[in-house]
Amino acid sequence: MRDLNAKLPGAESFTYKEFVRSQTALRKGIKNAPTEEEWVCLELLAKEVLQPIRDKFGRIRITSGFRSVELCESVGSNSRSNHARGQAADIEPLVGGVSLFDVLEFVHVNLEYRELIAEFFPVGWCHLAYRDGANNRQLKLKDVNHNYEIVSIDCVRGLYGNYI
Repeated sequence: MRDLNAKLPGAESFTYKEFVRSQTALRKGIKNAPTEEEWVCLELLAKEVLQPIRDKFGRIRITSGFRSVELCESVGSNSRSNHARGQAADIEPLVGGVSLFDVLEFVHVNLEYRELIAEFFPVGWCHLAYRDGANNRQLKLKDVNHNYEIVSIDCVRGLYGNYI
């Protein structure tokens, strides 16, 4: 068990609470508590991906971090989700002038990741997944015309360049 108000080792800009906060879990009475193994995965995600994003761009909001299997299923996801393993977070920048594409491109060019999804750009969020030793750098797009298709950064830039 972690002190939810404590800072994460190697990612001191984050508290544990940011990764388990869920209005849906509260509203539906769903337990959303990671195991020790899932906490370790969340710490790695924060240290290797999220902290470098905060260092570069300033504040970001984790809109969805860890999700128990029950919570995943409640929001229309599934038990195989990277969120259910403690290996994913959905984020959005909170600093004016920083776009979702800025974050997406920075991660794609500079960091290791398992999965990076541009979801419902330009106003949606970035989904980031990191798995220690299994980062195959898949950049995907999810919007009204694409259903988690693997794409290039130039494809995303071409589709959403007017909003960058």
